[in-house]
Amino acid sequence: MNRQVVFRVDASVEMGLGHLTRCLTLADALAADGARSCFLMRSHAAGLAYLAESRGHAVRLLSDPPERPAGTDDGGGPYAHWLPTNWQQDADQTRSALDESGAAEWLIVDHYALDARWEKACRRDGMRILAVDDLADRDHDCEILLDQNLVQGMETRYRGRVPAACVQLLGPRHALLRPEFAAQRGLLTLRSGEINRILVCFGGSDPTNETAKALEAIARLATLHLAVDVVIGATNPHAALVDALCQRMANVTLHRGANNIAELMRRADLSIGAGGVMSWERCCLGLPTVAIGIAENQADVLTALAAAGAIMHIGAAASVTEEGIAQALHSLLGDAGQVRLMSETALALVDGGGAERVRNTIFC
Repeated sequence: MNRQVVFRVDASVEMGLGHLTRCLTLADALAADGARSCFLMRSHAAGLAYLAESRGHAVRLLSDPPERPAGTDDGGGPYAHWLPTNWQQDADQTRSALDESGAAEWLIVDHYALDARWEKACRRDGMRILAVDDLADRDHDCEILLDQNLVQGMETRYRGRVPAACVQLLGPRHALLRPEFAAQRGLLTLRSGEINRILVCFGGSDPTNETAKALEAIARLATLHLAVDVVIGATNPHAALVDALCQRMANVTLHRGANNIAELMRRADLSIGAGGVMSWERCCLGLPTVAIGIAENQADVLTALAAAGAIMHIGAAASVTEEGIAQALHSLLGDAGQVRLMSETALALVDGGGAERVRNTIFC
């Protein structure tokens, strides 16, 4: 069967790369079942099209208007500005792209600025819709709803927001992780709780430069035996400053656009990082984490992970200081038992098989 799947997703410094990353992971898993994937992305994300194309997926860019259209009802909620246009024009462009690309079996949408209105407008006979969400703050018109997060009231948070017949895939057992995380999990040895190597990674963009804050905190400890791996993405706007900080410190290695993040997570004893997709990558490898929220939508998940004992959540970026990070690190350096328990708890939450579970549900 000639199966085609269309993804509607974007990425930017403000959005980060997490939405695109997890959609690429799902597209790769669907390709194993013979599906062809096409990514519809706004023109402002053109510089990231290579991430999909290099993995054999097609990309179509939706042209951005010179200015936001006036005279239409937007009502797109707090993330409407993530679109350079309104949802109506985005739906018009998506429909045109669907018509040009041929019949699609599935339309998969992962975008906080799009909701049930957009999904209804994009519907085609014989095409089903999968909506990827993290927020449960808007309605969806879809056959499958995927929310890979761990939050309080997970089982009921979409009640009344999706059709009665919608299949809901909820929780981190459905986390969309690349195969290398499961592979590295197979190589993992139980962590002792002793900390000798720290991984600092705040995702692909890190607009507020939490990476530098974490490095300054580590420098305050003056602990010479610590080795540090620092990972920054291709869209990091503070790369030069981070590079300069790394060169000033002993035993610090900077990785730009690392393609071995799973290996780096396995080798580390502790991580300093944000929420988002990386939360589940770290859990899969049982990596204890000092977590800092870099977006409002990360708060509930980080709170739930902390309540479960999988991470130490020290707050939102705007309120976290270098001193606060240093204090958290100091407490964990002296408590191997807590670090070991965090690792065991995280490891039990995610096994790395989420993409296959979602694929099997789509093509059941």
